[in-house]
This record gives sequence, structure tokens and C-alpha cells, in this order.
Amino acid sequence: MRIIITGNSGSGKPWLATHLAEIHHCQVIHLDHIFWQPGGFSEKRYPEVVNQMIADAKREESWIVEGVFGELAEKFMDRADFFIWLDTDWSLCRDRLRQRGLESCRHMGREQSEQDLLELLDWASRYYERKNARSYDGHKALMERFNGEKIHLRSEADAIQMVEKSITQG
Repeated sequence: MRIIITGNSGSGKPWLATHLAEIHHCQVIHLDHIFWQPGGFSEKRYPEVVNQMIADAKREESWIVEGVFGELAEKFMDRADFFIWLDTDWSLCRDRLRQRGLESCRHMGREQSEQDLLELLDWASRYYERKNARSYDGHKALMERFNGEKIHLRSEADAIQMVEKSITQG
């Protein structure tokens, strides 16, 4: 099974990916790990390194890719079986980002300063305004172009229900 999960920052992508990976016994690929150099969010990887990491990951039999980077998620689409768009309300994303605070990126072993958190909140708040692959319009366009099964989750309850359904189906 190969799944792509996109959505705004704070929408629950790592949570959903982790739960589905446990159920389906596959690895999670965080697009943040591919895009950023280790240790933080200040230095991007070189494009040739990013492309090699994607090529290596795509060769695996099963995986779940999660992240806001639509331009990277798109490179997995030719091998993916499912495309999940976590299209949750900004207020939920904002509350989650604030609640997690500086812990928001520790799941990836990355440090984030208070200033970084404020910048992330500002950036994420413009999800519906941006016009690139990391935006509402960008994620919607990816989903429309995807040829496999598409799942559009619009709430936290939808994501929980999907996990519960996956558990019962094994």
C-alpha cells in the first residue's frame, strides 16, 4: 500500500500517517525530512539530494508520504494507490499548532524556536491565500490530477473514522 497525505500545517498529517502505518505495517516518509537539512527548518536540501531521496523512497513496496510540500508529494503520485487530503478548518489547524507549541516538530527530531513557531502560524494562516503547491489550491489540484483512489477528509472526526475503519478492515 502506498499513500500520499497532504494538508495544511496543523491538519493532522503525521498523526494520520502514523496510525495508518501501524495498521498497514509500512513506513512513514515525512516530506519535511526530505525538504530540510537535518536539525531544523532553516536550510533546504540541494535539489539533487531531494530527488535522490524521493527516488529511493519510491522504490519501497509500501509507504505513507505526508507533508505540506505538494511539489514533492506530486513526485510520488505515479506510484501511489491513495491520495488523502486533510482539508480541515484553519481554526483547528491554528489551535493544534498553538497547543503543540515548540513541541510541534519534535516528532521529527527537529528544534523550533518561539520565533519559528510564530512564523509557522503566520505562514499556515495563509493556506487559502497562497497560490502554489503548498496551498489549498495546490493540494486541491493535486487531488484532482491523481489517478488512484482519492479521499477528502474535511474534519478531525473524518480522520478518526478513517483510522477506525482501517483497524476493522485490518
